[in-house]
Amino acid sequence: MSGGGPEAAVGGEAPAAGGNKKKDSLGTAGSPAHLIIKDLGEIHSRLLDHRPVIQGETRYFVKEFECKQLLTQSVDSNRGSRNEKSFCQNFDVAEVSHYKYIKDIEIYNDHIIASENQHIIQWEDFMKEQHNKQAEVDEEHRKAVERLKEQYAEMKKDLGKFSTF
Repeated sequence: MSGGGPEAAVGGEAPAAGGNKKKDSLGTAGSPAHLIIKDLGEIHSRLLDHRPVIQGETRYFVKEFECKQLLTQSVDSNRGSRNEKSFCQNFDVAEVSHYKYIKDIEIYNDHIIASENQHIIQWEDFMKEQHNKQAEVDEEHRKAVERLKEQYAEMKKDLGKFSTF
């Protein structure tokens, strides 16, 4: 305490937190300007430092290359047992299977079209039936309104007979 330097406590107080921090031209290490510069450095390294990405891509490329190399080696070892005749036979089988598949699709499409046409006819019949039912309901409503008008007209007449006031 007798040193009297910047680290000495004034009036017996302990030094302020971060008393050892270096001062630069922008202020202390904890100043807002210093923090902004630190954040800018981090952003710069994230945006422009591509080493982690390149390393990951390189590892992926090497892994894929090794897998394809093993696959090529296994195909090369099996190639000796294959010949052109077996390839042609396999191609013919695939072609027949393809045509059979196409025929099945055409049959299925024809079935779908027929089913769709049937649904259209059923829908049209349903709509005609609904229109007829609506006409019947409208007619019944019109008749009910007429009956009510007649009933109220009769009640008005009867009311006129009884009122002597």
